[in-house]
Amino acid sequence: MSEYLTKRNGVWHYQRRVPEEYAAFDTRVPVRLTTGIKVVDDKRGRKAIEIAERLNLDTEAYWCMCAGGNAEQAKLDYNAAVKRSLILDLPYLPAAAIAKEPPADLIRRIDALAVGDRAHDPDTRAAVLGAIAAPTVKLSALYEEFDLATATERLGYSPRQLTKFKAAKKRAIEILIEVAGDGTVNDLTREKMLKLRDHWSKRVKDQGIQVRTANKNISHITRMVREVSMRHNLDKEVIVAGLRLRGGKDGSRSPYPIPFITGVILRPGALDDLNDQARAVVRIMVNTGMRPVEIINLTPGFILLDAEIPHVRVKPFGRVLKSQASERDVPLVGISLDAMREFPSGFAQYADNGDTLSATVNKYFEENGMRLSKMHTLYSLRHSLKDRLRNVECPDELTDELMGHSSGKPKYGDGHGLKLKLKYLQMIALSPADLNAVRMVG
Repeated sequence: MSEYLTKRNGVWHYQRRVPEEYAAFDTRVPVRLTTGIKVVDDKRGRKAIEIAERLNLDTEAYWCMCAGGNAEQAKLDYNAAVKRSLILDLPYLPAAAIAKEPPADLIRRIDALAVGDRAHDPDTRAAVLGAIAAPTVKLSALYEEFDLATATERLGYSPRQLTKFKAAKKRAIEILIEVAGDGTVNDLTREKMLKLRDHWSKRVKDQGIQVRTANKNISHITRMVREVSMRHNLDKEVIVAGLRLRGGKDGSRSPYPIPFITGVILRPGALDDLNDQARAVVRIMVNTGMRPVEIINLTPGFILLDAEIPHVRVKPFGRVLKSQASERDVPLVGISLDAMREFPSGFAQYADNGDTLSATVNKYFEENGMRLSKMHTLYSLRHSLKDRLRNVECPDELTDELMGHSSGKPKYGDGHGLKLKLKYLQMIALSPADLNAVRMVG
């Protein structure tokens, strides 16, 4: 709509050329109407655009009325009807739902239609009175509809995050289609959704699939169905309620005990055959507990090695963090500081590619006897740090802040600050001297 806005005598005006097919009825050259909004009060024209949208709608309605309604015969699609309805501050509803609205809401629709020449415009009538049927959404197109409904949620995603997000949702849809057939969202029933739940329940019992894996897949479907249902007024929210499976283990990774970290993972030469960047990530995790993906996506501006307290800053730069609490400053001490000094510009080999890093390190751990069980992975070093902080009686809130966990309490200022964080990390930090002592004992 901004293309129809112009400044005139310090006021925003709606201005539009009359299309050739209406020139015989409207001799204005061009159509120019004031929005009543002063430019000084609305420098970017945001309020003026809202007024211009309504002026444009009324202008087009006038043209249709003059032409006997024959100029615009193409049927409005559903999304256009929704948009037109919202311009008039009315929620778009199908006719059957409008018939059940309270009298006050019905009067609002009638009043909106009575303004100017709107009643002569079939498109406006259809939008206000709900004459456009809800679209049929194939299950195979569910992700595309969901993507349109939630696009703003992923504005900060990195390319890799977008790929993973889409792949998980697409795979969940494939499984739904395998179970329920490639029908439409409109035809989904509670029975079909329970069939999907039974499918995952059987896989948990017969194939050893973890409950949390099944529930993650079910959650993908329920979220997409809810969003698309709300977008198109399909009333499908109820059929996807309460589908998650109960029971099962939490599947959390087990922490490595300190003697295993010092005597096996960090013993001299143990990581020599691992590539330089992956080896550095392992050593940085030992004394910071940072998520691997947080380490590999550090950029030079957030690696502050020359600060009074050397530290890194975890920020949503070029990607979205796991949670708001993940944004934090983490001091660097001991072997983690040494490792970070080797890569002051970050980890280009693994940037935005956490899956490759984890696969590389976990494979190396497996082949070199560095996994105590299947529940022990690279990520277990993060859990180990949390246990080590607990052992030195680090306050729970400070531990949460260091780990990037939400404490459920409001955060003021810079939290606990680098000095206090440094105090507790130094109490548990492993340094080159500690590893040399372990080697001498060995």
